[in-house]
Amino acid sequence: MNVVKGACPHDCPDTCALEVHVEDGIALKVTGSNAHAPTAGVLCTKVARYTERTYHPDRLLHPMRRVGRKGEGRFERIGWEEAISTIAARLQPIAENDPEQILPYSYAGTMGLVQGDSMSMRFFHKLGASLLDRTICATAGTAGHEITLGRRIGVDVELADEAKLIIFWGSNAITSSVHFWARAQQAKRRGATLIAIDPYRSLTAEKCHTHIALLPGTDSALALGLMHVLIRDDMIDRDYIDRYTLGFEGLCERAASYDPVRVASICGITAGEIESLARLYGATRPALIRANYGMQRVRGGGMATRNIACLRRRRLFSIHFGKLQRG
Repeated sequence: MNVVKGACPHDCPDTCALEVHVEDGIALKVTGSNAHAPTAGVLCTKVARYTERTYHPDRLLHPMRRVGRKGEGRFERIGWEEAISTIAARLQPIAENDPEQILPYSYAGTMGLVQGDSMSMRFFHKLGASLLDRTICATAGTAGHEITLGRRIGVDVELADEAKLIIFWGSNAITSSVHFWARAQQAKRRGATLIAIDPYRSLTAEKCHTHIALLPGTDSALALGLMHVLIRDDMIDRDYIDRYTLGFEGLCERAASYDPVRVASICGITAGEIESLARLYGATRPALIRANYGMQRVRGGGMATRNIACLRRRRLFSIHFGKLQRG
């Protein structure tokens, strides 16, 4: 049996190192590399079962044309040339009349340069098709994060176990970030406190010490409420603010109107929860916020991300809108 080394092609900041066990040209199993620290020999369920999908008898391997009505599930196999010709025959008259009536709508199941951003986009640009933001996933959060911190950077996942406080903000890490969750568990065993901020009581929230179940779409208000308490009680890093930030006085004015009582009424939680979380965050070093995509997929989501990013004050910080790196 040979072992072929590779990297996971999926859209995940862990970028796992893979080991594919091959015999007679057939992949028998896919495992995570123990030599790659973030992977640590562990893969998510999706990638660990790659061989089952690759060799499954129901896997689609050839072009199929529908021969019945939609929903009947009746298809016939056709050749690649016929499939391409059929699609071209449908697109050509539309492109000749008004190519912007063609809207390429997709995202990246795999993030490789060939699969994700290569020939398909060249084709549609040449055709003159309508343009669409290529991510339907994290544009708002990305904008908010970059406006605030300049780049989409966060703490190296290998440093997460050094945190004394980890806040999972809209992040169900048990199911969507298994390697980060493993590091969080190491931190927990060392005495770290884990807190989940999520309208839904996810598996991650169940395993944390505290679950703050705010109303959907109120994350921005909660972040401002935390800032209000931190500024009011002088639990901020003045040296860091003076050296590395702009607009702090304006932020203070904004946060001043978001006292815990008002924020509690907006978020559907208690003022005590806001006070307690702010004091814990202000007093604990190093602390880490792990935010994820869900909380920015609402109106004002970009600003919510920006407000959460403003909580960074020379302490561990991680946000899931880019590859994790030292920062």
